Amino acid sequence: MMKRKAAALAFALLLSAGRASARPETRWREGPEVFVLSTGLRCIYHHDRSSPTTVAALFAAGGTSGVPPGQDGLAYLTTRLTLEIPDDGKVRELMSQATRLSLVCEPDCSAVVIECLSENFEQALRVESAIVQDPLITAVRIGRVKELMELYGRALADDPPAAGREAVLRAFFDGRGYGSAVHGTENSRKSIGRKDALAYYRRFFTKSNLFFCVATDLDKERVRALLETYFNRFPGGEPWSPAPASPALPPIPEVVLAKDTKQTFVGRAFALPAPDIPGQAKGALLETLLGEGPESRLWGLRATEKLAYNVDARVTWTRGSGILEAFLETGNAKSGRAAEALDRALAVLLETGLTEPELLATKAMAKAQFLRRAEAKASRVRTLGLFEVLGLGPGHLEGFFEAVDKVTLDEMNDYIRAAISPGRALKITIGPAVTGRAEGGR
Repeated sequence: MMKRKAAALAFALLLSAGRASARPETRWREGPEVFVLSTGLRCIYHHDRSSPTTVAALFAAGGTSGVPPGQDGLAYLTTRLTLEIPDDGKVRELMSQATRLSLVCEPDCSAVVIECLSENFEQALRVESAIVQDPLITAVRIGRVKELMELYGRALADDPPAAGREAVLRAFFDGRGYGSAVHGTENSRKSIGRKDALAYYRRFFTKSNLFFCVATDLDKERVRALLETYFNRFPGGEPWSPAPASPALPPIPEVVLAKDTKQTFVGRAFALPAPDIPGQAKGALLETLLGEGPESRLWGLRATEKLAYNVDARVTWTRGSGILEAFLETGNAKSGRAAEALDRALAVLLETGLTEPELLATKAMAKAQFLRRAEAKASRVRTLGLFEVLGLGPGHLEGFFEAVDKVTLDEMNDYIRAAISPGRALKITIGPAVTGRAEGGR
């Protein structure tokens, strides 16, 4: 084990040294640019000649943060309606061109995403711009989208990590806003009607609440001309600027979702400070340290103790906070021992902190993970959009590396002590609840 750790550390240090010596422009030949269209909408443009493809996203403020109480799923439903193309011929045409339309619904925004060959970009914009600027919000279409949302909700419930994330947000935010169900609940889907979808659309799909993010091999002026031509009918409106919601532990800091499965999901979740540039870097380092890769702190629970078949960690960022989850998936018979081992791993980290070599290795791994996630244009566009929404700005695509490098050992250990103290933990179990609790109590 020690030899493996030494080898991994040596590799990480080599990677770190290589990255430190490389000039910033070696990561991406050009950095993102921001310009304002004649229509008043902002555009984050990233020129990338690696392939003749284009990914363009139209981000709208709101997301789950903009959903009124009791109307879970409204952000997803409304954004989905802006993708519902009424002409089947247009749908077949886009499919024949390998054009993909999709959406994302995040805590502070939603987005319509176009992925296509660059030669087909104008055609994709022509079709989608007509819908997103004047969607057919009818009872029939709303009913169809609700059916899809119910199916997606069931699929999410059958995926323990996805169900765990939603349950954690629901607990920290009391089931409102950030804590609302992305695909809605049975009751909320029944309650949402046409007037609710119209109100959401009119509130957030306005010039002051929209921006584009584009990664493409096309020239900037070509992109500018196309966006100005096809997206020129959004109305003005008041910018969305809610007070960021603060997460809070529920009175009983434990969530148990009983499911008749052969596996158990066990997690611990913690609220992190708001994501300014140093804070986001520290959160990414803690995420990496805990669960990213074979030498993470949780890896031994899988590789050595054989208590889990999956270990991981992730941070969900909102404008006002982050939510860190450290979790594992295990067989039911091991769930109690696995929960104890997870708590023990967190306690050891809290007590001993990091060493300088481990911090260097974690930095190298965090930067490598970031590069992998931002390599594809689609994921990079989502990352750029998220940084913009969080107030970090598109420059953080490159600035992330510098922010990580600047974190000192003392700063990181202070961050760990503040973040994962036992009194701040939300426990979550998904699986046969009686089995997990019985073992955990022995």
